[in-house]
Amino acid sequence: MSRHTAGIVIIGDEVLSARIAEGNLGTLLACFARHGIVTGEVAVLPDVAERITAVVRDFAARFDFVVTTGGVGPTHDDLTWASVAAAFDVPLVLRGDALAWMERRNGGPLTEEQKRMAMLPAQAEIVRSNGGFAIRLDNVWVLPGVPSMVRSRIDAIAQVYATALPWLATARYRVDEWEVVHAIDTVVAAHGDVQIGSYPVFDDPDYRLKLTFVADERALATAALEAATARIGADHLVDVTWQGGELPSATAPTDPQA
Repeated sequence: MSRHTAGIVIIGDEVLSARIAEGNLGTLLACFARHGIVTGEVAVLPDVAERITAVVRDFAARFDFVVTTGGVGPTHDDLTWASVAAAFDVPLVLRGDALAWMERRNGGPLTEEQKRMAMLPAQAEIVRSNGGFAIRLDNVWVLPGVPSMVRSRIDAIAQVYATALPWLATARYRVDEWEVVHAIDTVVAAHGDVQIGSYPVFDDPDYRLKLTFVADERALATAALEAATARIGADHLVDVTWQGGELPSATAPTDPQA
């Protein structure tokens, strides 16, 4: 099964300097995982227009879609919209549709400084949902950095690219990873269609190794799991849990009307 891939670009000097705690990455990763989307790469960038443009251009070419957070606003360090426009070689213009929507929300005309919020890429699509909007230019979605705003918008974006969830088997063993590396390597080599993860555990009295097996078909994950258990020793197996295999649940986005 072909899965959509995503790149995440988090923007802001305040994040890199720890002046503001980054609050969006976990939300984005969890949302994409729930929708069967593979996150291919994450970049955390300073407020440097040339760097934002370069990374957005690179990610847009390599992944099915890109989500950026931060750098959206009317002040001097809000560079994301201009940088994304530059990544696609399109002009940044005052968008009448965005301006009208903002003035309705504001209850009156905006100041010249506030109008900077309506300076958007000329060809960008304004996608409204849950009382706000995201800007989409080609396969790049631009979100603000405020975590509550990201949470309110990201499900609707992820639904555009959702696929059925892969099967995930998690097996726990009473054995140290150090002792069974060869067994794990052998199973990995024999089951190239299964993504196998190995994680030593040091703080649980019941098991010391966790293996995960991810595949589009349950039978593939089962075969790799059984092969690993046979090589490690069935007497070491504590338990196995399964997840996935279903379509992600859909929550319809709401359009507040513009």
